[in-house]
Amino acid sequence: MTVPAGRCGDTHLGCPCKGDAGIHAARAAERTAAREQAGQLVECPECGAAGAPLAIVTWGHCRACRTAQSREMYPLRW
Repeated sequence: MTVPAGRCGDTHLGCPCKGDAGIHAARAAERTAAREQAGQLVECPECGAAGAPLAIVTWGHCRACRTAQSREMYPLRW
């Protein structure tokens, strides 16, 4: 997949760099550290529940909060 100029290939992972190499390197280091802690659980800053470190770094909250946020923005229509 090609990446447009000035954009980051990790934008889908929540990378806020917009092409800045310093910000990208710091964000990549955070993701790497979170992957190394995959077996541990950390506290979600939003709801206080235990969540995976990579989800907290990528989304800013746990999977349950991400699902709730998604349901608010895009409710199920049956």
